[in-house]
Amino acid sequence: MSRTSLKWIFASVVLAAAGGAVSGHAQVVSDPDFTGIWMPLIEREASVERIVWPAEPPYTEYGQAPWDAYTAEFDPITDDPAKFCVHPGMPRSMLGTPTFPIEIFHRPHDLTMFLEAYYQYRKIYIEIEGRDHPEPILSTRMGYSIAHWEDDTLVVETSHLAGRDKGRILMSDDARVFERIHMEIDDEDRRLLVIDLRFVDPLIYAEPVDIRGVWYYSPDTPVMEYVCSQTIYDEHIAEKRAAAAGAD
Repeated sequence: MSRTSLKWIFASVVLAAAGGAVSGHAQVVSDPDFTGIWMPLIEREASVERIVWPAEPPYTEYGQAPWDAYTAEFDPITDDPAKFCVHPGMPRSMLGTPTFPIEIFHRPHDLTMFLEAYYQYRKIYIEIEGRDHPEPILSTRMGYSIAHWEDDTLVVETSHLAGRDKGRILMSDDARVFERIHMEIDDEDRRLLVIDLRFVDPLIYAEPVDIRGVWYYSPDTPVMEYVCSQTIYDEHIAEKRAAAAGAD
Protein backbone atom coordinates (compact mmCIF):
# COMPACT_ATOMS: atom_id res chain seq x y z
CA MET A 1 0.00 0.00 0.00
CA SER A 2 1.38 3.42 -0.92
CA ARG A 3 2.26 6.15 1.59
CA THR A 4 -0.40 8.35 -0.03
CA SER A 5 -3.07 5.70 0.52
CA LEU A 6 -2.05 5.32 4.16
CA LYS A 7 -2.38 9.07 4.66
CA TRP A 8 -5.88 9.06 3.19
CA ILE A 9 -6.90 6.20 5.47
CA PHE A 10 -5.50 8.06 8.47
CA ALA A 11 -7.30 11.24 7.50
CA SER A 12 -10.58 9.36 7.25
CA VAL A 13 -10.23 7.44 10.50
CA VAL A 14 -9.06 10.24 12.78
CA LEU A 15 -11.98 12.46 11.82
CA ALA A 16 -14.75 9.88 11.69
CA ALA A 17 -15.94 10.65 15.20
CA ALA A 18 -16.03 14.39 14.52
CA GLY A 19 -18.03 14.15 11.31
CA GLY A 20 -21.77 14.02 10.83
CA ALA A 21 -24.59 16.49 10.95
CA VAL A 22 -24.40 19.62 13.05
CA SER A 23 -27.83 18.88 14.49
CA GLY A 24 -30.08 15.86 14.53
CA HIS A 25 -32.46 17.53 12.08
CA ALA A 26 -29.88 18.69 9.54
CA GLN A 27 -29.75 17.13 6.09
CA VAL A 28 -26.42 16.53 4.39
CA VAL A 29 -26.40 17.93 0.85
CA SER A 30 -25.57 15.42 -1.88
CA ASP A 31 -23.00 16.30 -4.55
CA PRO A 32 -22.31 19.70 -2.93
CA ASP A 33 -21.05 22.78 -4.72
CA PHE A 34 -19.24 24.98 -2.18
CA THR A 35 -19.15 28.00 -4.50
CA GLY A 36 -20.39 31.19 -2.88
CA ILE A 37 -19.92 33.61 -0.02
CA TRP A 38 -20.08 32.25 3.51
CA MET A 39 -20.19 33.92 6.92
CA PRO A 40 -19.01 32.36 10.19
CA LEU A 41 -21.88 31.03 12.26
CA ILE A 42 -20.84 32.45 15.63
CA GLU A 43 -23.83 31.90 17.86
CA ARG A 44 -24.83 29.83 20.83
CA GLU A 45 -27.85 27.68 20.20
CA ALA A 46 -28.81 24.08 20.67
CA SER A 47 -28.88 23.34 16.94
CA VAL A 48 -25.27 24.37 16.30
CA GLU A 49 -22.30 22.70 17.93
CA ARG A 50 -19.05 24.62 17.67
CA ILE A 51 -15.79 23.10 18.86
CA VAL A 52 -13.11 25.65 19.64
CA TRP A 53 -9.40 25.55 20.39
CA PRO A 54 -8.97 24.25 23.97
CA ALA A 55 -8.06 26.68 26.73
CA GLU A 56 -5.38 24.25 27.91
CA PRO A 57 -3.98 22.39 24.89
CA PRO A 58 -2.41 18.96 25.54
CA TYR A 59 1.22 19.99 25.16
CA THR A 60 4.05 17.48 25.23
CA GLU A 61 6.97 18.22 27.50
CA TYR A 62 8.79 19.50 24.44
CA GLY A 63 5.84 21.69 23.42
CA GLN A 64 5.22 23.10 26.89
CA ALA A 65 8.63 24.78 26.96
CA PRO A 66 8.05 27.28 24.09
CA TRP A 67 4.54 27.99 25.38
CA ASP A 68 5.89 28.78 28.87
CA ALA A 69 8.62 30.96 27.36
CA TYR A 70 6.09 32.84 25.23
CA THR A 71 3.56 33.44 28.01
CA ALA A 72 6.30 34.47 30.46
CA GLU A 73 7.12 37.43 28.23
CA PHE A 74 3.84 38.10 26.40
CA ASP A 75 0.10 37.93 26.92
CA PRO A 76 -1.21 35.32 24.45
CA ILE A 77 -4.38 37.38 23.89
CA THR A 78 -3.25 41.02 23.78
CA ASP A 79 0.10 40.16 22.17
CA ASP A 80 -1.35 37.71 19.67
CA PRO A 81 0.43 38.27 16.32
CA ALA A 82 -2.99 38.31 14.63
CA LYS A 83 -3.67 41.62 16.39
CA PHE A 84 -0.71 43.10 14.52
CA CYS A 85 -1.61 41.97 11.01
CA VAL A 86 0.20 38.64 11.02
CA HIS A 87 -2.48 36.48 9.45
CA PRO A 88 -3.30 33.40 11.54
CA GLY A 89 -3.15 30.83 8.73
CA MET A 90 -4.17 27.23 9.30
CA PRO A 91 -5.95 25.98 11.28
CA ARG A 92 -7.41 29.20 12.75
CA SER A 93 -8.38 30.65 9.38
CA MET A 94 -11.01 27.96 8.82
CA LEU A 95 -12.74 28.45 12.17
CA GLY A 96 -14.27 31.79 11.22
CA THR A 97 -13.75 35.35 12.46
CA PRO A 98 -16.94 37.28 13.30
CA THR A 99 -18.01 39.75 10.57
CA PHE A 100 -15.49 38.50 7.98
CA PRO A 101 -16.74 36.38 5.05
CA ILE A 102 -15.03 33.75 2.96
CA GLU A 103 -15.60 33.41 -0.78
CA ILE A 104 -15.17 30.00 -2.39
CA PHE A 105 -14.83 29.07 -6.05
CA HIS A 106 -15.41 25.35 -6.52
CA ARG A 107 -14.19 23.53 -9.62
CA PRO A 108 -13.92 19.75 -10.10
CA HIS A 109 -10.15 19.82 -9.57
CA ASP A 110 -9.80 22.46 -6.84
CA LEU A 111 -11.29 24.87 -4.34
CA THR A 112 -10.07 28.46 -4.32
CA MET A 113 -10.76 30.26 -1.07
CA PHE A 114 -10.47 33.97 -0.42
CA LEU A 115 -10.89 35.12 3.17
CA GLU A 116 -11.61 38.79 3.72
CA ALA A 117 -9.83 38.69 7.09
CA TYR A 118 -6.15 39.47 6.45
CA TYR A 119 -6.74 39.00 2.70
CA GLN A 120 -5.88 35.32 3.00
CA TYR A 121 -5.81 33.01 -0.01
CA ARG A 122 -6.02 29.24 0.07
CA LYS A 123 -5.98 26.58 -2.64
CA ILE A 124 -7.18 23.01 -2.10
CA TYR A 125 -6.25 20.65 -4.93
CA ILE A 126 -8.77 17.85 -5.49
CA GLU A 127 -7.37 14.62 -6.84
CA ILE A 128 -9.16 13.53 -10.01
CA GLU A 129 -8.15 10.99 -12.60
CA GLY A 130 -6.08 12.34 -15.46
CA ARG A 131 -5.12 15.64 -13.83
CA ASP A 132 -1.94 16.39 -11.90
CA HIS A 133 -1.67 19.07 -9.27
CA PRO A 134 1.42 21.22 -8.62
CA GLU A 135 3.90 20.05 -6.01
CA PRO A 136 4.56 22.17 -2.90
CA ILE A 137 7.49 24.59 -3.01
CA LEU A 138 7.69 26.34 0.36
CA SER A 139 6.17 25.98 3.80
CA THR A 140 3.64 28.73 4.47
CA ARG A 141 1.11 29.71 7.12
CA MET A 142 -1.71 28.33 4.95
CA GLY A 143 0.24 25.22 3.96
CA TYR A 144 -0.32 22.90 1.02
CA SER A 145 -3.70 21.15 0.74
CA ILE A 146 -4.74 18.13 -1.30
CA ALA A 147 -8.15 16.44 -1.12
CA HIS A 148 -10.36 13.64 -2.32
CA TRP A 149 -14.07 12.88 -2.08
CA GLU A 150 -15.63 10.33 0.23
CA ASP A 151 -19.29 10.29 -0.78
CA ASP A 152 -20.46 13.88 -0.20
CA THR A 153 -17.56 14.85 2.09
CA LEU A 154 -14.35 16.46 0.90
CA VAL A 155 -11.41 15.01 2.86
CA VAL A 156 -8.44 17.37 2.97
CA GLU A 157 -4.87 17.01 4.23
CA THR A 158 -2.74 20.12 4.72
CA SER A 159 1.02 19.86 5.13
CA HIS A 160 4.02 22.17 4.60
CA LEU A 161 2.87 24.48 7.38
CA ALA A 162 5.38 27.04 8.60
CA GLY A 163 6.30 26.40 12.22
CA ARG A 164 5.54 29.11 14.78
CA ASP A 165 6.58 29.68 18.37
CA LYS A 166 4.37 32.70 19.13
CA GLY A 167 0.61 33.11 19.17
CA ARG A 168 -2.33 31.10 20.43
CA ILE A 169 -1.50 28.03 18.34
CA LEU A 170 2.09 26.82 18.35
CA MET A 171 3.30 24.25 15.84
CA SER A 172 6.35 22.53 14.48
CA ASP A 173 7.27 22.17 10.81
CA ASP A 174 5.77 18.66 10.88
CA ALA A 175 2.24 19.76 11.82
CA ARG A 176 -0.66 18.44 9.75
CA VAL A 177 -4.28 19.51 9.46
CA PHE A 178 -6.96 17.02 8.41
CA GLU A 179 -10.42 18.30 7.45
CA ARG A 180 -13.75 16.79 6.50
CA ILE A 181 -15.90 19.39 4.73
CA HIS A 182 -19.56 18.90 3.91
CA MET A 183 -22.71 20.95 3.37
CA GLU A 184 -25.96 20.76 5.33
CA ILE A 185 -29.43 22.25 5.38
CA ASP A 186 -30.36 22.84 9.00
CA ASP A 187 -33.77 22.94 10.65
CA GLU A 188 -33.96 26.69 9.96
CA ASP A 189 -33.47 26.02 6.23
CA ARG A 190 -29.99 27.54 6.29
CA ARG A 191 -27.27 26.16 4.06
CA LEU A 192 -24.26 25.42 6.26
CA LEU A 193 -20.65 24.68 5.41
CA VAL A 194 -19.34 22.42 8.16
CA ILE A 195 -15.59 21.90 8.60
CA ASP A 196 -14.53 19.22 11.08
CA LEU A 197 -10.83 19.66 11.59
CA ARG A 198 -8.16 17.66 13.35
CA PHE A 199 -4.80 19.28 14.11
CA VAL A 200 -1.93 16.81 14.53
CA ASP A 201 1.57 17.74 15.70
CA PRO A 202 3.09 14.95 17.86
CA LEU A 203 6.18 17.01 18.65
CA ILE A 204 4.16 19.81 20.29
CA TYR A 205 0.88 18.13 21.31
CA ALA A 206 0.46 14.84 23.15
CA GLU A 207 -2.79 14.13 21.29
CA PRO A 208 -4.67 15.53 18.29
CA VAL A 209 -6.83 18.61 18.76
CA ASP A 210 -10.33 18.51 17.24
CA ILE A 211 -12.05 21.75 16.29
CA ARG A 212 -15.00 22.73 14.13
CA GLY A 213 -15.85 25.70 11.94
CA VAL A 214 -19.43 26.34 10.80
CA TRP A 215 -20.29 28.86 8.08
CA TYR A 216 -23.69 29.85 6.67
CA TYR A 217 -24.41 30.74 3.05
CA SER A 218 -24.65 34.52 2.65
CA PRO A 219 -24.56 35.42 -1.07
CA ASP A 220 -25.41 39.11 -0.54
CA THR A 221 -22.58 39.81 1.89
CA PRO A 222 -19.99 42.08 0.24
CA VAL A 223 -16.33 41.07 0.43
CA MET A 224 -14.52 44.22 1.52
CA GLU A 225 -10.91 45.36 1.44
CA TYR A 226 -8.99 44.47 4.56
CA VAL A 227 -6.73 47.37 5.56
CA CYS A 228 -5.20 46.24 8.83
CA SER A 229 -1.62 46.89 7.72
CA GLN A 230 -2.52 50.39 6.56
CA THR A 231 -4.05 51.16 9.96
CA ILE A 232 -0.89 50.07 11.76
CA TYR A 233 1.22 52.16 9.42
CA ASP A 234 -0.98 55.24 9.96
CA GLU A 235 -0.66 54.83 13.72
CA HIS A 236 3.10 54.50 13.39
CA ILE A 237 3.30 57.72 11.36
CA ALA A 238 1.14 59.56 13.90
CA GLU A 239 3.38 58.41 16.74
CA LYS A 240 6.50 59.51 14.86
CA ARG A 241 5.01 62.95 14.21
CA ALA A 242 3.97 63.33 17.84
CA ALA A 243 7.43 62.36 19.00
CA ALA A 244 9.05 64.81 16.58
CA ALA A 245 6.70 67.61 17.69
CA GLY A 246 7.52 66.91 21.33
CA ALA A 247 11.24 67.12 20.64
CA ASP A 248 10.99 70.62 19.12
